[in-house]
Amino acid sequence: MPDLGVVGHDPIVLAGHLEYLRRRSYTLMSMTELLNRLDEQIPLEDNALVFTVDDGYEDFAEVGAPVFARYDCPVTVFLVTDFIAGRIWNWFDRVAWMFAHTPRREVSIDISGERVRLWPRTETERKRSSDQIIRRCKAVNDDVKEQLLADLAAALEVDIPDRAPKEYQAMSWDEVRACSHRGVTFGPHTISHPILSQVGDGRAAREISESWLAVRDATDAAVPVFCYPNGGSTDFSGRDKALVSHAGMKAAVSGMGGCVDFGRVTARSIDRFSLPRFPYFEQKSRFVQVASGIEAMKTGLRKPFLSG
Repeated sequence: MPDLGVVGHDPIVLAGHLEYLRRRSYTLMSMTELLNRLDEQIPLEDNALVFTVDDGYEDFAEVGAPVFARYDCPVTVFLVTDFIAGRIWNWFDRVAWMFAHTPRREVSIDISGERVRLWPRTETERKRSSDQIIRRCKAVNDDVKEQLLADLAAALEVDIPDRAPKEYQAMSWDEVRACSHRGVTFGPHTISHPILSQVGDGRAAREISESWLAVRDATDAAVPVFCYPNGGSTDFSGRDKALVSHAGMKAAVSGMGGCVDFGRVTARSIDRFSLPRFPYFEQKSRFVQVASGIEAMKTGLRKPFLSG
């Protein structure tokens, strides 16, 4: 999930994790089956897992999908539809590209009235500077963000390519359909990946409904589940959950850590338009903690202390 700071994952590590799950007889469930369980109020197995991937990068089609297929593991990919159509490349990738290619060793830029100075001299400093700008961009109105990116390109003395460079390219709609033959399903992740809380009502409605129409029209493997960009507690609201429902979808996933737990609440009381997800960890111990439910238990224990 590049919008959460995750650049990519090693397919060999992923294969090892999936082999681990298969050896221990985990229930690897599709998003469609999860929806059916919610509809029919059928409890989930304690070891049930659902895998999702965000955005729709080309390397998923080339590298990721074959790994999931090898272990017969269902996976749902949430697509930024103008990215898939080749009309845009993701704004956070543009930021990373600018810092990777700037000739400047020092730069300053105004962000929300604050003068921010950056020193993109080493690879580590370029990454740190990029992450800082991305984080700040998520907290401003989307129109302000686009102007900020234009100002940043000028300050860094770079010309942003119209089309995404190879390392940032999306899969095509033909590749989406090819992946569906391997058992991959697809849901919408907006048209252009704005933080929904930073756009107006009309833009939010269009980003949600038109991305769903694009996915549904392009593939028979579409699932009526939306994915909020970034997906934190301040990144979407009740307005957006209502828009997802109005667009005809049955659920939505967030980026907030947690699991769907029938043990504490009934299926009817689960907020299916804000389903939690844990990130994927390459480190084996962290991955096992999530898969085994230990991380969910830790999250549950933390909540009473964090809420105060």
